[in-house]
Amino acid sequence: MIPMKPNALAAAILAISLSACGGGGGGSQPVTVVEPAQPVADGDGNTDASGGISGSGQRSMGVITGFGSIFVNGVEYETDQADIFIDGQPATEDDLGVGMVAFVDGEINEDGVTGTAFVVIVDDEIEGPISAITDTTDADSKQLSILGVDVIVERTATVFENTSFETLAVGDVVEVSGFPETGNNLRATRVEKKSTFVEGETNIEIKGVVSGLTADSFTLGDYTVDYAAADLTDVDGDLSDGMAVEVYGTLAGSVITATRVETESQLNEQIDDGDEVEVEGTIATFTDISSFVVNGVTVDASGATFKPADLQLAQGLVVEVEGSWDGTTLIASEVELRRGRVEVEATLSAIDVETGELVLNTGTSSVTVFVTPNTLLDDDDQSGDRLRLSDLNVGDFLEVEAYQDGDQLIATRIDRDNDELADDVEIQGPVEAFTPGVDVTVLGTTYDVTGAYFEDQNDNTLTLEMFFDQLQVGDLIKIEVNSNSPTTAIDVELEDSERLDGANEFDDDDDSDDSDDSSDDSDDEADDSSDDSDDEADDSSDDSDDGADDSSDDS
Repeated sequence: MIPMKPNALAAAILAISLSACGGGGGGSQPVTVVEPAQPVADGDGNTDASGGISGSGQRSMGVITGFGSIFVNGVEYETDQADIFIDGQPATEDDLGVGMVAFVDGEINEDGVTGTAFVVIVDDEIEGPISAITDTTDADSKQLSILGVDVIVERTATVFENTSFETLAVGDVVEVSGFPETGNNLRATRVEKKSTFVEGETNIEIKGVVSGLTADSFTLGDYTVDYAAADLTDVDGDLSDGMAVEVYGTLAGSVITATRVETESQLNEQIDDGDEVEVEGTIATFTDISSFVVNGVTVDASGATFKPADLQLAQGLVVEVEGSWDGTTLIASEVELRRGRVEVEATLSAIDVETGELVLNTGTSSVTVFVTPNTLLDDDDQSGDRLRLSDLNVGDFLEVEAYQDGDQLIATRIDRDNDELADDVEIQGPVEAFTPGVDVTVLGTTYDVTGAYFEDQNDNTLTLEMFFDQLQVGDLIKIEVNSNSPTTAIDVELEDSERLDGANEFDDDDDSDDSDDSSDDSDDEADDSSDDSDDEADDSSDDSDDGADDSSDDS
């Protein structure tokens, strides 16, 4: 989530006084208060806050999925006149990147899919050294321990800048955008390498709740924060135990020497009665459809429409909620699934830019998926250009995540990765039929599994008989084949149909469970990674280019 600074949004976002991390930390000065773009007068002298475009006001928080200007929650926002801030520093659209979580204050046009942004705010969740990396057996996800936070990254769904899923290393200083989950977990939507850790020198950012406050220090999670020389300009009143803060500074051992401390507040503290709101995030504190929480916002979806229509809400699902704020609750008019469990890794064989239809060649058959304005496109080829739908070419190797909506597959993520071996094809989907001991049918294709290697959801080896003994129609399975024999399975694995990659291995059950954190000894491991690191690290302004994408301005 992006907790807002207490003065970040007042009424219609009259002023912004966020501070910067200063190339990764807290050495920079406060940002001058900036007035957002003013209404534009028409030829008769009348003014309209949209700059002449008729529509409805909107506050939207979600992942940036594309550019043209920017796409957030399925809306293409023009940003020509917008005030843009990244970590409190004035920025431009060129500084934004796919996978960043952004707050947009703006207006949506009557078509519902275009609008005008007045203010765009991006604030990462954490920046610091990786102290430990835990891999899963299937190599689809990893857990990074960063400053006491367990960060889950996914091979396909996370956007990487200046690093990759395979090259992440202990000692890397990374900036992470994403959505908090249960317990101590953060599911990353974007990871950018900034530098290599140097103890006492490298800038870090961490968020948390103050405890053990004294005249010059307090505790934040596993760390002692020395704030004696820190800039407290953006602290709302006096520091106090229980206050949510963001700390910028340097780290030595378990002590953070703060250069700046800011108060944090939740999104629901920055919206007013009657505001139209869109918020994307992980469902938490789920009671039933009339009471659950997304990114700190309480939601009542009892009167909402769902996409897909058969969507069953549950703890841990990533959704986008649209509705009206009544002062305490977001009364949802629509809830849309934002992460799918169907996955296809194959070569693109046909594309229709107008309809957003992509056909993937899985060997003797094909799978069709549809791109929408919500689809995130990431380019692992690192060409330096923002990826648009029209940039895809027949023959590109794509890793696609999707969900089933009726008889269509709606793509939520598309990752172009031409470094992958085109001979390897992977299909993950629900079992449509099976012949015990012989074959299974997934996404319309029947696969011979008599010679395959089998695993259960926990990556335990199964025999052919054990696999079919527990298999049922509707179960989610992953199948790997070779394109030279495209209907003969090499590997078959049972998957969790509801939980995302890494959830079974890494999810905490409660907020106090930090048993899998290895951050306490992190900094000792991290600091031997080098002095020359800071120079090599971080051309981070390229972040907008990396993976940047646009799933829809061409579709």
